[in-house]
Amino acid sequence: METIPMSDDATSDKPSQTFKDLELKGWNQKARDYGDYAGQITRQAVEPLLDAVEVEAGSVFLDIATGPGYTAGAAQARGAIATGVDFSAGMIDEASRNYPTALFYEGDAEHLVFPSGFFDAAVCPFGLLHMADPDKAISEAYRILKPGGKFAFTVWAPPEKHAFFELVLGAISRHGSMAVTLPEAPPFFRFSEPAESQKALATAGFSDITISELTLHWQPTSGQELLDTIYKSTVRTAMLLEAQEATNREKIHSDIIAAVAESTDPIELPWPAVIAVARKPL
Repeated sequence: METIPMSDDATSDKPSQTFKDLELKGWNQKARDYGDYAGQITRQAVEPLLDAVEVEAGSVFLDIATGPGYTAGAAQARGAIATGVDFSAGMIDEASRNYPTALFYEGDAEHLVFPSGFFDAAVCPFGLLHMADPDKAISEAYRILKPGGKFAFTVWAPPEKHAFFELVLGAISRHGSMAVTLPEAPPFFRFSEPAESQKALATAGFSDITISELTLHWQPTSGQELLDTIYKSTVRTAMLLEAQEATNREKIHSDIIAAVAESTDPIELPWPAVIAVARKPL
């Protein structure tokens, strides 16, 4: 199965906007709808992430790429002193509405404004795959942690283990093209490979690294709901579909809808994720 490309040397036209520009624009546009769509899936990882970094009452906690604030809000419910940061002003607005007593800041995960050695624990839920320099973000997470502090992140499992990505990328391969003009960006599934996550965390200075799988679940009511989820609450996957020729895109849509219609009722889509956990040495 091919992965999601973000650049194509076979095309001569270069996008005028950077990957980071389009990510920011996309998340600002989709912030209000996210909770009704992809948020149903990603919020299932909140408690496993908090357990992994041992958040408890009194923990000074940072939620990096907080989105609508789910993990920061849950940390606060445990009695932690919770802060969330996201580069999308739209997402920060949503997080502040959802959890008005938590602290949320608009900011760049690759250049955190917080002092070194300040937090007991930090997480990044499904954020690294949307960053232009994820290694810098991991290094920043290391910097802001106290010695002995823990960091965890989640990403999606490889496409061959993931029914959603097999369905969508398969339809694109059959009816469209994976070679479309999109801004240069890190590989979407880079951290889905345990060896890559291990290497990146160790390079940043982390120790006691563990990588495991976490299976989330979703029951879309139809293929149209699956398409709505892509367009209303994802950015990289939506960009790939939007870059297709119009006639091919319609064929891709029809293929996805037909495939879901053939599934059992109710539709059950497992959403396997990878969770990586590490500690900053004392």
